[in-house]
Amino acid sequence: MEEDLGREPHEMQEDAIEALQEMKEKLAEQKAEERQERQSLNLIGLSTAILSTLAAIAAMQGGYFANEGMLAQIKSSDRWSEFQAKSTKRHIEESTVTLLQSLQKPVTVKSASELGKLNREQQEIQQEAQKLQVEAEQDLQHHELFARSVAALQVGISMGAIAALTRKRIVWYVGLGIATIGIGLMVAGTLPSHEIAIPAKEEKTGTPEH
Repeated sequence: MEEDLGREPHEMQEDAIEALQEMKEKLAEQKAEERQERQSLNLIGLSTAILSTLAAIAAMQGGYFANEGMLAQIKSSDRWSEFQAKSTKRHIEESTVTLLQSLQKPVTVKSASELGKLNREQQEIQQEAQKLQVEAEQDLQHHELFARSVAALQVGISMGAIAALTRKRIVWYVGLGIATIGIGLMVAGTLPSHEIAIPAKEEKTGTPEH
């Protein structure tokens, strides 16, 4: 009866080689995962930095349009006040002319000329006030677009930070999607506004009827 002397040396050598090979493969996989994770973190960090820059620009532009809209509204209010003052003065001149006509007295050239001048000035002031109102509304629209853009970009930045902590790329992808909407709003806010035509009837509002 032959004695069991154990495994052959070459078999033990093959097992050792296989074990080393498996260890190398696991180490390679681990390094690949670490490299991929490091690349993901770098991309998340880079995207967060870019989104932060865009959010800062959007916030600055939103503030600019808010200030411009407020300034245009103030100017419009001033022009309407001037319009009302001219209207009061015009009514006084009209009353004077009416009174002279009722007394069958001649209307002076100065009164007629002053009345025509007031009519022209009042129309010009009204058109300018309406134009300033339109500018104020357009600036407000730009401000709202940039404000929404900032909100969307900030959500994208926050989700990027969450993705970096949880190591979940899907969270980062969702954040990028929301940030893309913010970028779209930012682009829309930079587009020039269409000029709003003022109807002719509105331009003549407040002018005397003869």
